[in-house]
Amino acid sequence: MSDDSGIKLGVRTLIFPVLVFISIIVGLELGIDFRSYGTIIGYYGIPIGLFFMIYPPMTKIKIEDLARDLKDIKTVSLMLFLNFVIDPFLVAGIGYFYIFYIFYPSGFLSYTVAKEVFVGIVLLGVAPCIAMVIVWIALSKGNVAMGVSFVAWTSILQIITMPIFVYVLARTSVVISPLLIAESVILYLALPLLAGVLTRKFFHRKRYFSKLVNKLNDIQIISLLFTIVVMFWTEGYGIVSYPDLILIVGLIMLTFYFLLFHIGYYVSRKLKYSYENSTAIGYTVAARNFELSIAVAISAFSMYQFIPIVTAIGPLLEIPLMILLIYVQLHRRKKIKINQKNK
Repeated sequence: MSDDSGIKLGVRTLIFPVLVFISIIVGLELGIDFRSYGTIIGYYGIPIGLFFMIYPPMTKIKIEDLARDLKDIKTVSLMLFLNFVIDPFLVAGIGYFYIFYIFYPSGFLSYTVAKEVFVGIVLLGVAPCIAMVIVWIALSKGNVAMGVSFVAWTSILQIITMPIFVYVLARTSVVISPLLIAESVILYLALPLLAGVLTRKFFHRKRYFSKLVNKLNDIQIISLLFTIVVMFWTEGYGIVSYPDLILIVGLIMLTFYFLLFHIGYYVSRKLKYSYENSTAIGYTVAARNFELSIAVAISAFSMYQFIPIVTAIGPLLEIPLMILLIYVQLHRRKKIKINQKNK
């Protein structure tokens, strides 16, 4: 059995999307019936779930590959250009078009609410993801080591760039705490990477290492479902209380996710990068740092009703949208391999 069989079982059968749907419903139901416990459950549950989602792919990383990718100036420059020069303005432009040219003129939103929703979209678009992006790369059979190197770079730069982009696009000054970024990097990058490196170091030469990796792949899928339940339990009130926002935010996110991902992916392929490296670039360009967006929304925009709600809806929609992208990528990978065999 190959070391990716756990992932194959998850995303290539009809069972997995059904389980995702069930997890969403269970999370929403728990959020309705036990909302008072949501904060404490989310505080502990989300970090635990994310750790066991990110740790399994880290066991496959070779330190020499990670070191090489960290120093690959050409690839890092491409990723940074797409993430910090193209992304924020493209997301803001997509959000502005939908909100002020479609939803506001159609009467879905008042002008006041439209402005708040736009600011929420801006917050979602200005910071690259530094956690779950590793999971999406791994599930799509991309270059995880390259994804980790990208996260290391973007986690530093977004401390500087996010306040600038929020000021330029939303006309509001915000302060980004380096401690918040550092905490995310430690919890969702450094600790899983350390655990993965140690696992590989001590067990790589053992005969049962491939079986261990397969079990960890199963744990990754279970952790993903667990995290979905916890996230919808914690933040699902936005869906229950404001269902119209799901259509609005969902359509905007669907557009910019697929557009950003495919800009990153196809630009990389045009530059002769492999499927694995192009996939890592695509997800790094598309995935957003919702933890930071929510924190900024709560600290800087707490007097506004809908800005924090929009940023809370963001991560709830990210998982099903990214799973859809995973299916697209795995199908694309299969076609590439078939074409390579036929040459």
